[in-house]
Amino acid sequence: MKEWPEWILEVLISNYEMSPSKLSDSTSIGDIEDLIHNFLSIMLEHSMREKDGWKEIEATIHCAEWLSIVGGSSIGEHRIRREESLPIFKRRLLGGLLDFAARELQVQTQVIAAAAAGVAAEGLSPRDAKAEAESAAQLSVALVENAIVILMLVEDHLRLQSRQSSSRAVAGSPSSISHTYPTNNRSISLSTIEESSEMMEDGRSLSSGSARVPLDVLSSMADESGQIPTSVMERLAAASAAEPYESVSSAFVSYGSCSKDLADGWKYRSRLWYGVGLPPNTVPFGGGGSGWDFWKSALEKDANGNWLELPLVKKSVAMLQALLLDESGLGGGLGIGGGSGTGMGGMAALYQLLDSDQPFLCMLRMVLLSMREDDDGEDHMLIMNPSIADPVSEGRKSRSELLWSVLSPVLNMPISDSKRQRVLVASCVLYSEVYHAVSSDRKPLRKKYLEAILPPFVAVLRRWRPILAGIHELATADGLNPLMEDGRALAADSLPIEAALAMISPAWAAAFASPPAAMALAMVAAGTSGGESQAPTSASHLRRDTSMLERKQNKLNTFASFQKPAEVPNKTPPLPKDKASAKAAALAAARDLERFAKIGSGRGLSAVAMATSAQRRSASDMERVKRWNISEAMGVAWMECLQPVDTKSVYGKDFNAFAYKYIAVLVASLALARNMQRSETDRHAHVAVIARHRITIGVRAWRKLIHHLLETKSLFGPSADHLCNPPRVFWKLDFMESSSRMKRCLRRNYQGSDHLGSAANYDDSAEERNEQNTPMLSSEAFSPETVNEYEEQGEIDNLDARVNDIEEKGENETRFSESAEKSVQLSLESSCTQLASDEHIVHSSSAIAPGYVPSELDERIVLELPSSMVRPLKVVRGIFQITNKRINFIIDSSESRTTKDSVDSSSEVGDQEKDRSWLMSSLHQIYSRRYLLRRSALELFMVDRSNFFFDFGSSEGRKNAYRAIVQARPPHLNNIYLATQRPEQLLKRIQLMERWARWEISNFEYLMQLNTLAGRSYNDITQYPVFPWILSDYNSDSLDLSNPSSYRDLSKPVGALNPERLERFQERYASFDDPVIPKFHYGSHYSSAGTVLYYLVRVEPFTTLAIQLQGGKFDHADRMFSDISATWNGVLEDMSDVKELVPELFYLPEVLTNENSIDFGTTQLGEKLDTVRLPAWAESPIDFIHKHRMALESEYVSAHLHEWIDLIFGYKQRGKEAVAANNVFFYITYEGTVDIDKISDPVQQRATQDQIRYFGQTPSQLLTVPHLKKMPLAEVLHLQTIFRNPKEVKPYAVPSPDRCNLPAAAIHASSDTVVVVDMNAPAAHVAQHKWQPNTPDGQGTPFLFQHAKTTSSSSGGTFMRMFKAPAASGEEWQFPQAVAFSASGIRSHAIVSITCDKEIITGGHADNSIRLISSDSAKTLETAYSHCAPVTCVSLSPDSNYLVTGSRDTTVLLWRIHRVLVSNAGVISEHSPRTGKPSSTSSGSSSILTEKDRRHRIEGPIHVLRGHRSEILSCCVNSDIGIVVSCSHSSGVLLHSVRRGRLMRRLDGVQAHVVCLSSEGIVMSWNESQHTLSTFTLNGAPIANTQLSYFCSVSCLEISADGRSALMGINSLPNGGSYNNSPDLQLTKSGIVDFDLESEETNERNRIDVPSPSICFLDMHTLQVFHVLKLEEGQDLTAVALNKDNTNLLVSTSNKQLIIFTDPALSLKVVDQMLKLGWEGDGLRPLINS
Repeated sequence: MKEWPEWILEVLISNYEMSPSKLSDSTSIGDIEDLIHNFLSIMLEHSMREKDGWKEIEATIHCAEWLSIVGGSSIGEHRIRREESLPIFKRRLLGGLLDFAARELQVQTQVIAAAAAGVAAEGLSPRDAKAEAESAAQLSVALVENAIVILMLVEDHLRLQSRQSSSRAVAGSPSSISHTYPTNNRSISLSTIEESSEMMEDGRSLSSGSARVPLDVLSSMADESGQIPTSVMERLAAASAAEPYESVSSAFVSYGSCSKDLADGWKYRSRLWYGVGLPPNTVPFGGGGSGWDFWKSALEKDANGNWLELPLVKKSVAMLQALLLDESGLGGGLGIGGGSGTGMGGMAALYQLLDSDQPFLCMLRMVLLSMREDDDGEDHMLIMNPSIADPVSEGRKSRSELLWSVLSPVLNMPISDSKRQRVLVASCVLYSEVYHAVSSDRKPLRKKYLEAILPPFVAVLRRWRPILAGIHELATADGLNPLMEDGRALAADSLPIEAALAMISPAWAAAFASPPAAMALAMVAAGTSGGESQAPTSASHLRRDTSMLERKQNKLNTFASFQKPAEVPNKTPPLPKDKASAKAAALAAARDLERFAKIGSGRGLSAVAMATSAQRRSASDMERVKRWNISEAMGVAWMECLQPVDTKSVYGKDFNAFAYKYIAVLVASLALARNMQRSETDRHAHVAVIARHRITIGVRAWRKLIHHLLETKSLFGPSADHLCNPPRVFWKLDFMESSSRMKRCLRRNYQGSDHLGSAANYDDSAEERNEQNTPMLSSEAFSPETVNEYEEQGEIDNLDARVNDIEEKGENETRFSESAEKSVQLSLESSCTQLASDEHIVHSSSAIAPGYVPSELDERIVLELPSSMVRPLKVVRGIFQITNKRINFIIDSSESRTTKDSVDSSSEVGDQEKDRSWLMSSLHQIYSRRYLLRRSALELFMVDRSNFFFDFGSSEGRKNAYRAIVQARPPHLNNIYLATQRPEQLLKRIQLMERWARWEISNFEYLMQLNTLAGRSYNDITQYPVFPWILSDYNSDSLDLSNPSSYRDLSKPVGALNPERLERFQERYASFDDPVIPKFHYGSHYSSAGTVLYYLVRVEPFTTLAIQLQGGKFDHADRMFSDISATWNGVLEDMSDVKELVPELFYLPEVLTNENSIDFGTTQLGEKLDTVRLPAWAESPIDFIHKHRMALESEYVSAHLHEWIDLIFGYKQRGKEAVAANNVFFYITYEGTVDIDKISDPVQQRATQDQIRYFGQTPSQLLTVPHLKKMPLAEVLHLQTIFRNPKEVKPYAVPSPDRCNLPAAAIHASSDTVVVVDMNAPAAHVAQHKWQPNTPDGQGTPFLFQHAKTTSSSSGGTFMRMFKAPAASGEEWQFPQAVAFSASGIRSHAIVSITCDKEIITGGHADNSIRLISSDSAKTLETAYSHCAPVTCVSLSPDSNYLVTGSRDTTVLLWRIHRVLVSNAGVISEHSPRTGKPSSTSSGSSSILTEKDRRHRIEGPIHVLRGHRSEILSCCVNSDIGIVVSCSHSSGVLLHSVRRGRLMRRLDGVQAHVVCLSSEGIVMSWNESQHTLSTFTLNGAPIANTQLSYFCSVSCLEISADGRSALMGINSLPNGGSYNNSPDLQLTKSGIVDFDLESEETNERNRIDVPSPSICFLDMHTLQVFHVLKLEEGQDLTAVALNKDNTNLLVSTSNKQLIIFTDPALSLKVVDQMLKLGWEGDGLRPLINS
């Protein structure tokens, strides 16, 4: 509906007609006006952000002008009030838009500044940051252009009101604004010429008319005889033909108190140039100011006596200040004069905007008007109290700075003739203000004003003096050009008042009213006025009884846009009577011709707005005339018919009452329509959400399927081999963490790149890329993985649940009711804006938009805060929303497309960031965090070990978010984190230091947890975890970890390790003296973003981040991480290098290798940078990492690590102790030394933020007292495992083995129970024995053992005899047996696993099931089905939370096992910041079972792991690492992730029959056909390989709890085994990892020759045997088991023996320690007797 403004404005303007006494009881006019103005503001504020949005605003104002002048059906007083409503409406509308523009410009400044700082905050390269800043600035170009046009509209309004006020003053009574509404500001110069001709004929006419010369002037120019000479007559004729004031008025500040003075002054000064009206020499030449009384009377005032238009002027200036001045108030906005402004000074569009006469002069006039009217002529006294600021002085100061900023283009642009007109016009305007600020008796009336405008005016004149002085027409009739003389006016030492009075002279006054000046002013004025035609000078008032149709027609005729064009007279104009008049007429005609030819040139951009205003007004008015003729004519006719019917006037009281009732009904109808619209919007939003959900899920499912097919090599067809085996495969670090916060795994990076051309010395012309890294088909078909690893699985679950909620709600809302309507209104008031954006599907129903909740009964919003999610590659802004069930992060739609951590993609779904949602039940820990040294952030740790970092911008926001989360009572949130958030208090409460001192956690875990408590985070690259240099020996051929000289001195910081360099640091500290900056030893920091990227540059995503940080290129190869020994030497010797290490150097070998084959450049010696050069004692990167970690966990480091902790986290971090320890860094790295919020200058604030980001940040101080020392290792009993002291281990046979249920297929030993499952699995017998390890029984056995209770039977039951062989003896011990039917051909020991709850899980059933069996009665507790074939292997994670099963159907299934007793997270005994976790680790869903689910102990399958093509032989799972390992006959070894079920690695060519996984992430495989034992990393890198004799076989494998050692049970094979393989057989295939083909010596060295049967102790890193436990002949092993602390080894043999290996001395030490603690007892006797 194009005419929508018309009818709504009609409602508004009609309200102004009513007097206050006519108000209706039920309707408030103010409410209606506010409603309509608010609606218009919303619509037009949107237009302000759009290109050419000013046209909408202008059209609205034109419509209001039409309605107030022509529209309506009222006359008399109502008509006057209707016409008077126009300026009121325009003041409010324009004022509101100016306020909006000022606010929006400030916001745009911050947005652009944030975009420009993208290199620091979001990791953008300078090129990308510049593009982002330009993109953000481009949005402001339209806003600035629209704001300047609004300023022009304000100026047009001021001119109109000034003209109307002047007409009222002349007439003496109010007049309709139609008499003065848009008039032509240009007069036809020919008429002036005619008048001058008539003047020559009739001297009487010289005394009247605006262009005539007064009689007193004529008399002064006559000679003694009273005659006027011919030469004087020519000057008089020329003066009379000078440019009339109407032609130039719009160029001056022709509104306000001096509007009348400007007209008179121009007439006087323009004649002075011709020598007409010069005062006698005896009379001083004065200014043109009329005085304060006249000025004040010329203004239209409000009830308080203030100028009615003054608020609008102030708002205009406020908008200009936001546009041109920075926050400090310094001038030169828009980047021209040095200020910041909107930050777009470098943009061509804004330069083009400012390079336009109209916008420049409009801003100049508005600033001058504000400064002029702000000067009240009073000399304000200086304030005696300096603490009290003078607001008037401050306002004037800002106005003066604003004037300088407006004039900055003139002052800074190159001097050229093309800009002469603009400078001349500006000079004329400024001089006019100076001239009229001085009275006729040369007294300065506005001193403050003169003092403010004279300095910039003089600066303009002095700069452009050569150009202006070259205009010879500026000289007066006497030949005087003031710009060519060196007077006091332009002297450098002149005071402003002195210079102003010097300018009050005939030469100055005439020069800036000369013909060149008049020409320039007239051209500018023509463009400003818009070329409207002249309105009639008078119009008869409409009578009350005038016909409405007649009145309307009269109004149309008088309205400016509908005046008929002036008829061109048929007769030619009369010829001038004499030569003087002819010459004057010719000059005027030539001037007009030149002016009209130049009008419109050089205006640019928004200058067109006012120049073409009349044409647009005319076009819109013509449309309204057509509509009026058709529709309103009928209404007029009806009104005419009603007049004679009723004696009362139809325009009287009754009609107005009806009108107000109609308006009330209209408003009610609008409200109902709005409610219906909201309801429809809500319904549409639900449909759109579901549609986007389905599209997103479909796209992700397809992407996941394609990736899965690629990874499993299951694509077939012509391109299958090319797609599945691309020339290059890229990898990146997976963010999955272990309990010790290690991120060990790399995953495939489908959008990876080799970053060709990023090397510092790369030559673009040297070599072209051979081919794409990824095939074109693959690149287009497989869109980027924009879904973060942290959220993908939880996202799908949450989406499914969310869509169900939405669909249910959608069904309910189809039955619309009043209550539902209210609910819709409430929910949509805060969400309609977000729903309108094209946002992708979110992860929870509460995350659609702020304030939106799917079910108000089930979920409610608790808190919403603006925040930023901090990630290594970017900072994403959004809304942090907390409900009673979820935590949501809703991406800001304006930020969702700013940065991406991968290359651009054509996929729409992958373009934007995704909203996030987490269940409250998934929250485990919450930490207060610093961001830019401001404690304003929180880091959330989930039960699946994902973590997220949120910055709230202030400590108050952080506290509110933390309080809201705590009040929601997350079930798994440890109570410790509810009590306090202070790091030092958390350290005490969780007793982390004491646990480390007792050797309960490793040194790595302790350092990682200290980093976590101290605020170090993987998410913030500027606060990355810091680890110490451990070793100092990087030159020896072998590393001796028992030699203290091999280690670095941990009691000193890195900077103090070299005594000579330390002396220089101390000298600098002693000599440094600065009043602001405190003393410091080291100018650089031990941990910064650059340090982290220095070490991790070879691993994505740090490779990409390093390129971004360096501006699109790598650092020079000589400065990159290339040699560990060289880096250590640099740390010792370089004065600017004191960096420590990162945790990855202790567990991730890939940081030392170039896995992605990236070109890092070449050194100055021509060496190509690739893999890091290792010390001589390291055979490979894996070997270096292993030895480096061993050094960290060594006894020497354990004894001294607390000294380094005191330096970094402890009492030596700050204060006197830090000075004494030479441990003082630059002050800005410490928390609390700088408050960013108190820095008012945005430039300085950004510089400080960048310095904090890249300089480094010291961790939070955790201790103010010395750290505890670690206990000696010999005193720690739980570490005296059989692997630490293998030679002290002795065998002890359990008596009465026939009562032990042997031989066993599986054994489980807990702290008080031994569960034995025999070889008949799955129909196995189960025995549950009681024991107490490491407790002497007094009879020489170091443990107590009690056999399970059984029943004795000599014959057994009939049923059992059917399936059992005859007993070997007359008595047989019977144990409970599970009822099962087994599948054939499955090994019994592979299908049995025992949980920590002493329950047995079995596979191998004929019905393809898995079963949970109790250990006390062998009853089946639960049966689960999912496989399509019998289960061939089962395995439990060490914590018994996950079960993995393999089958003959080639699939591996992952199940979740729910424990019998689930303890609340608030009372979990494990209080480690990262290791303490609920029983359902690695899962985002709650493990607390409802009554409905308690009978389901086996949940799942949660993942189906595919990739094998034959029967699964072996599988294992570790929930701490989050990896499932499986093997089959023909598909090698596959590694899947627990959390997502994704295939992480395929060990191609590695044939295995048994696989194991250690807690350190080492995969061990046994190849039975080749008799080889191999180890690999999780990323597929081979570690070691060894070969066994073909006369023995491996019966069982068991890995120690610490993951460093392994047990291998070896049995003998008769006749060389069952496989027909030769010891020299070598199997080689394409892609097979080959360990055996190096040399004969290598084979001999890696061969294991041990007797059989025996148990070998292996080192997991080297696979070397360091101890052997020999068994007797015939004691082949069937099962082995370690108890939890690895102090006892239980062995089952084929001859039905149960042997326990342990150190007898350990039991004595345990007893001694317990006696010291006051323990008294007699072992298990009370328990057994019960």
